[in-house]
Amino acid sequence: MRLSSKGQYAVRAIIDLSYYSGNNRLPVSLKEIANRESISIHYLEQIFFTLKKSAIVRSVRGPNGGYLLNRKPSEILIGDIIKAVEPIEIVDCMGSKTRSNKNCERKSICLAFDMWNSISTKIAQLLNSITVADVINEYSQKQNTCLKDTSPRNIQKGNC
Repeated sequence: MRLSSKGQYAVRAIIDLSYYSGNNRLPVSLKEIANRESISIHYLEQIFFTLKKSAIVRSVRGPNGGYLLNRKPSEILIGDIIKAVEPIEIVDCMGSKTRSNKNCERKSICLAFDMWNSISTKIAQLLNSITVADVINEYSQKQNTCLKDTSPRNIQKGNC
């Protein structure tokens, strides 16, 4: 499975928003996220429009406006973010409809269907077991380890 740039950027942007919003008290502008994450502001606007429709984020108007999460980071699943912007399918026929908008005609006779279905289910389960808070906590722990242990051995291992 290859995640599109839209899915990758949506996840990165939500993690950035969560990390820099001061425990979801300070709205973060798309311009700030775009600069930190090296994402086109126009593309980010499209992504956040979709994320807002999916109730993952909410906008705050005004001179100090921007976006905030609609729920706690511990309640937002990585799978929900990706699902909001694109289907999570490893092959075209796994969705309810194929790209041609017709049900897969081979589904009932496809020898590989159950395998693809099982793989898709496991990927979805994994993505739905990771929260935004999990990602931020893992990052914070790594940063704390790097600050405490700047020995050449730790840096050579690529841990920092």
